[in-house]
Amino acid sequence: MIKEISFARPPETAAAAADLDLREVMLNELRRLPARMRAVLVLRYWEDLSEAETAAMLGCSAGTVKSQAARGLGRIRERMARLEGVSA
Repeated sequence: MIKEISFARPPETAAAAADLDLREVMLNELRRLPARMRAVLVLRYWEDLSEAETAAMLGCSAGTVKSQAARGLGRIRERMARLEGVSA
């Protein structure tokens, strides 16, 4: 059975395209990170695991998860800021 979804007005395609572009940029930035840092960010923020759950999955301490997450987010923020400066 196919369920039909209706909208009061159609979604804006320009915003959807911008979201796809941002998603691609974020995925590329994640790929640039070292494997453990990338794993921490994906498990914590994409899979929504707690620090303890992430640490257990990766076989490390919660402190390592915290520091790797902070460093990874910092690197992504720094690169994103540079990218925004180039495109502006």
